[in-house]
Amino acid sequence: MSTLTDIELLTRLVSFDTTSATAQPTLPLGDMVCNYLDVPGIGIERFDCGLDQENIYISTGPNCERNEGLLLSGHVDCVPALEPEWRSDPFELIVEDDRLIGRGACDMKGFVAIALNRLREHAVNGHLQEPLAVLLSCNEEIGTVGAGQFVKQWGDRPIPRRVVVGEPTSLTAIRGHKGHASFTFAIGGRGGHSGFPSSGVNAIEEAIPVLEGLRELRRQLVEERAEWSDLFPDVPHAVLSIASMEAGSAINVIPEMCTLRVGIRMLPGQVVDDLYARIRECVPGARMVDASDVLMAKEEDVLFACTNCTPSFGISADEPFLAEVKNSSAASPDIGANYGTDAGRLLPLGCTPVVCGPGDISVAHKPNEWMPLDEFRETPKLLDALIR
Repeated sequence: MSTLTDIELLTRLVSFDTTSATAQPTLPLGDMVCNYLDVPGIGIERFDCGLDQENIYISTGPNCERNEGLLLSGHVDCVPALEPEWRSDPFELIVEDDRLIGRGACDMKGFVAIALNRLREHAVNGHLQEPLAVLLSCNEEIGTVGAGQFVKQWGDRPIPRRVVVGEPTSLTAIRGHKGHASFTFAIGGRGGHSGFPSSGVNAIEEAIPVLEGLRELRRQLVEERAEWSDLFPDVPHAVLSIASMEAGSAINVIPEMCTLRVGIRMLPGQVVDDLYARIRECVPGARMVDASDVLMAKEEDVLFACTNCTPSFGISADEPFLAEVKNSSAASPDIGANYGTDAGRLLPLGCTPVVCGPGDISVAHKPNEWMPLDEFRETPKLLDALIR
């Protein structure tokens, strides 16, 4: 396949519906990418993640032997595009004045297109002194699941320590973000006819002490500060959110189970294991079980399970690679991100990620998602400054 411009390549990437929430496959997009990068000097490894999802590791230049080189990391899945406010086909890239509009254009196929073209160009030129690699992950939008699988798939092989995770940060360098743990709570009752209240135990009513306990835990978290709190001036604490509640089958049936979905966003340095004891302390009778068993709650049971966890991440303000990125990027205040990225997942590989990419996170996940054309054109220069 002949060389595409960054916009042409982004147009192709956007045309693939890779909505992870509805398990749309990433394999067709991967086939296109692998065909496009089928040139001498490029190595490609595809890792099956099940259900037609995959991670792809693409490399060029010398072999990585001592964690040298640069890794550009981006996810290829996107969020749904069902909002009626879309003014065009979400999966057709539109160039409008100074904007590139389409689902995933900002989060984060725009960065992916640029990263792939930088790798392809450097492979063709053949003058790299250190390895250059691109990681394309799947299922990021449903909890950075693909990157978590990649860590296991990669094993203990060397991988570049310097990593740019190209999430939309308006080209500012981010050295930390919060994690996100997803919990399911199941409160058991006993079903019965609502005309005979003594025939059952209403699981919704049994959930009231659980809700009160979670509210108390949230109050505690709001008051607590940690070493990394200064990175998050707007919300300098962990956040607990009761996101949904489900119970009841009919107006005349006593609900026999009530389930809650709860999210907790953790500061860097906080780990999900620390939350288990806090939950048991605040929620009367709460018992942690495996995710596969949480919906087995019977009368008087209060079961909970962690169903997914995007780890938090943070690196020192004195990290040399952070200084490298800052020297090449926009002026970067020392702040963190309140959302999760693949950066936290990649830490176990010995990587030192910095989150930095084109686009504004405030327009991601919204109708008419867009990438500013000036930042899109500036990003190749930033990456070339980091490529050795």
